[in-house]
Amino acid sequence: MKILPLLVALGLTIISCKNKIIIPEKGVSFALNEYRKKTIDSIQYAIELDIPDKKAEKIIGIEIITFNLSSLDSALVLDFNSDSSHILEVQANDQKVDYYFLNEHLVIQTKFLKKGENQLNISFIAGNQSLNRSDEYLYTLFVPDRASTCFPLFDQPNLKATYQLTLKAPKDWEAISNGSLESKVVESGKSISHFAPTKPISSYLFAFAAGKFFRASKKVGGREMTMYYRETDTSKVNRNRDEVFSLHAKSLAWLERYTTIVYPFGKFDFVLIPSFQYGGMEHPGSIFYNESSLFLDENPSVNRLLSRASVIAHESAHMWFGDLVTMDWFNDVWLKEVFANFMAAKIVHPSFPEINHNLRFLLAHYPNAYDIDRTAGTNPILQNLGNLKNAGTLYGAIIYMKAPIVMRKLEKMIGENLMQKSLQEYLKTYAFKNARWDDLIGIIDKNSSQDIALWSNVWVKTPDMPEYEIVKDGVSLTQTKDSVSGRIWGQPLVSKEMMADSQKIVFPNADGTGYGHFKMDSASKAYFIQHYGDKDSVFADPVFRGAMLVNIWEGLLRDGNPRPELLVTNVQQTLHKEQNPLLIDYMLGNLQTAWWLFLSEQQRKTHQNDVEKTIWDLLNNTKDKGVKTSYFRSFKNLAVSDDGLKKLKSLWDGQLNIKDLILSEDDKISLACELALKSSDGSTAILTEQLKNTKNPDRKAKMQFVIPALSPEEAKRDAFFETLKKEENREKEAWVLEALGYHHHPLRQQSAIKYLRPSLNLLKEIQLTGDIFFPTRWLHNTFSGHSSKEAADIAQAFLNENPDYPYFLKNKIMQETDMLKRAVTARKAAVDLTIH
Repeated sequence: MKILPLLVALGLTIISCKNKIIIPEKGVSFALNEYRKKTIDSIQYAIELDIPDKKAEKIIGIEIITFNLSSLDSALVLDFNSDSSHILEVQANDQKVDYYFLNEHLVIQTKFLKKGENQLNISFIAGNQSLNRSDEYLYTLFVPDRASTCFPLFDQPNLKATYQLTLKAPKDWEAISNGSLESKVVESGKSISHFAPTKPISSYLFAFAAGKFFRASKKVGGREMTMYYRETDTSKVNRNRDEVFSLHAKSLAWLERYTTIVYPFGKFDFVLIPSFQYGGMEHPGSIFYNESSLFLDENPSVNRLLSRASVIAHESAHMWFGDLVTMDWFNDVWLKEVFANFMAAKIVHPSFPEINHNLRFLLAHYPNAYDIDRTAGTNPILQNLGNLKNAGTLYGAIIYMKAPIVMRKLEKMIGENLMQKSLQEYLKTYAFKNARWDDLIGIIDKNSSQDIALWSNVWVKTPDMPEYEIVKDGVSLTQTKDSVSGRIWGQPLVSKEMMADSQKIVFPNADGTGYGHFKMDSASKAYFIQHYGDKDSVFADPVFRGAMLVNIWEGLLRDGNPRPELLVTNVQQTLHKEQNPLLIDYMLGNLQTAWWLFLSEQQRKTHQNDVEKTIWDLLNNTKDKGVKTSYFRSFKNLAVSDDGLKKLKSLWDGQLNIKDLILSEDDKISLACELALKSSDGSTAILTEQLKNTKNPDRKAKMQFVIPALSPEEAKRDAFFETLKKEENREKEAWVLEALGYHHHPLRQQSAIKYLRPSLNLLKEIQLTGDIFFPTRWLHNTFSGHSSKEAADIAQAFLNENPDYPYFLKNKIMQETDMLKRAVTARKAAVDLTIH
């Protein structure tokens, strides 16, 4: 082995005999990606990993890589983002060889290689970064470029390969991977599982899990499925199991009909993991889910039921959109996500005929997309990407929420039939290959008379959103001056008008399909609130009500003189008149955001008793069990009065019962944490008691991690934050995020100011060591509880002092501190109003 730190630091070229080796940069650059795509194909990996009993012990690996090489004009570069000492031996074509370890790459000179088929045998110690190891289980997460943190490979999406895995694990552990299990034997106290080779898949889709899992199998619609899980509450498992299998079967059957392609990957299993970083991850043959997303508590709200159905449909859709056909480069990562979300919205309709799906699409996508698009850090759907190490920063609400809106607009432009035929052609043309957005646009363009490419350039390749206002005729909408010169956001728009006391009232974007900021005047807002709940007019349409509520919320955020107190009062008024669970959940979310961010402490005190009484009465009087759960969780969030905390404590200890409100172990833990946070004595005894009563070992471990962040002693909270500076203490990202939420709760924001700058200083490291959503969520849970000018100034000072800060991360900071800045504006406006 040769390591050349000085040459690497200087960025020099190594000359070795006749072979010129260009030192690769860290990550996978676009240039390296393109070169390897042209010169390497027919890749097969055979990997064997030996997992020890103890988490602290090393995992030893052996792999055989076979591939075709079409050129010998440059050294071979494999990716291995681990310590150089983790490479134990390298053989090329049955010959032990020297190699260079450069910038997280294994570099092999061409003198050891040949044109045509080559074989590498590599012995290594597996890197731990993406293995998510616990004492009783582990699981991989290799998206977007993290397979190379575990073992050496060509870690880019357009070098699809087959993977054949052998796992040695403790004998009482289950093992799961993409391929079907060919054999399982016990030797020398170890369970040895051999998996069949996979179909050609991208490296980020290769996956395995092993550990103490329960398992359940079921045959539905002729398809055998196996579910692995950790949940110990058998009643919860039994309550959810059949529906989880059924939703998968329905999703797969629908996708086979829509695409006319049979499920492409043979075996279909899924693993439910506690505190999993995402809702789900689409590994073919072995989908991973967040356990709480699929195993729901009793009386779940309609939103929770929809969310479960949607995440299952989303990951199932990925089997075709993302797994069968994969983006060529991660700048098109949105392409797989938009199709998964787009298809998921179609798939869930038959399973929920009682739901207004236009309303559901509106509330599930538009507000979240606006949350980013209204910020100075917004980005286009299709972004530039120079190196895969930054691919994780592309993910966010623009991909997951705005892109499906744009895709629905495209379908309406060209028609459902042409959309379906174009997607069928796209999937069949690029099956087990890679494709770009422009490849699909080309397929549509050749069959459409419209200029789809021009439309795409505005909606897909440029950022932010349009603004509209009523023109002089008092009815029509016009696009205001755009941030990009000459840009026209082509979309049909619908407004509703009516007369009130000889005054024309106009409701813009009445059908909720237009995307943008639709300005409403004070008269239309007042009329809307006054007539909310009318049964014999346009107000009877829940989509109309939802669209106007979104308009009003956007207006509050964009108004230079906002009135959050009025919104709080109006939400209380309208909640009494609303029965639709989706609208209730949306209004409760806005109420809580306005309450904690935009109201001053004095304003909250003024309204505290009234708000608590309103939510408590609705909680007790609603007959919808799911809505009852929503009101309970809102009350838990808002209650701080002596009476409110007494009610929470009585619910926690069982002295108070509300009809049809069933509290799960998660609910009891959450109640204990809220009481500890809000009670003057810190309620240490409640946390101790709850910890003792918690049966599930995973939930108990999470609670033990979070408790220091709840301490009433500032010194203990300071000490806890210091532990987060070490990577090993951030391994359980969901635990860290929950702790940060308590650390930076609005009630403690003043004492948490000191953590803001150090948290920003850690961001680069977190982006490199954490999973794709962690940087954004780290920022969100750090800043979402703050509303002071001091906090906003800290964020701005950081950006001012770091003008060359990475573009993607700079955008994330601007996105996640946008609400903080708007909160400062709202509070200043309230002070100014009081003074005058």
